Amino acid sequence: MNRFKKYWVVFSISISNNLVYLTNFISGNIFVMFILFIYVNLWSNIYKDKSVISGFTFKQLLWYLFMTEVISLAKTDIFKTINTDVKNGNIAYLINKPYNYIFYNYFNAWGEIILKTLTNIIAAGVLTYTFVGPLKVNIAILPVIALSMFMSISINFFITTALSLTSFWFEENTAFFWIYTKLIFIVGGMLIPIEMFPGWLKAISLKLPFAYVTYGPAKLLVSFDPHISIEILSYQLVYLLTFMFLSIYLFKLGSRCLNVNGG
Repeated sequence: MNRFKKYWVVFSISISNNLVYLTNFISGNIFVMFILFIYVNLWSNIYKDKSVISGFTFKQLLWYLFMTEVISLAKTDIFKTINTDVKNGNIAYLINKPYNYIFYNYFNAWGEIILKTLTNIIAAGVLTYTFVGPLKVNIAILPVIALSMFMSISINFFITTALSLTSFWFEENTAFFWIYTKLIFIVGGMLIPIEMFPGWLKAISLKLPFAYVTYGPAKLLVSFDPHISIEILSYQLVYLLTFMFLSIYLFKLGSRCLNVNGG
């Protein structure tokens, strides 16, 4: 219990610190509104002579893109933070602190993520509502969607953390992060729903973790189904635990190498 209390304090302090820079988040809202405005104009032309494409109406597609953008913009600079800590040797001091380095960064990041997510939901939601109107969503499923969002953002955090920890062994590892972000774009369903992919690519994408960073919560928002929700949440839980334990393992392995080399 005391251990959790420690990380709750980290989270609370992070919220307080980020509230000071609330105007920075608001300026970020302009960006998400700009992106959605482009989507509106692009997809309105694609839907010009069609009412449904791959099971999505124009309204559903725009609300789908609303969700994927909110999640993708909830990221933090954790890759750069950990990379810098390892490369400049600061990690040698941080591993002796009375907290777990991985979970310290995780709870610290959520102080920023929550504010980013809430402000982006408001800004992007207003714009999407203005152009396509409200999406009919049963209030009872909102906790499920919120849980899916929480896990998707957490999966993204731990994948990014695992990639950044490769700096223990690779002098230049930014290519790994670049490839990961492009996979989110292409097979993660961020730009278009996975249902619009060719059959073979759809089957592959739905087995990969990238789909459960952006596609999962967006799919539940616009086309909720109890069976699909169980499948999505199950995949998210498996990938969340997988990359969380992978991050912990890489950190412990890297720390041992650091100690052996006298870091």
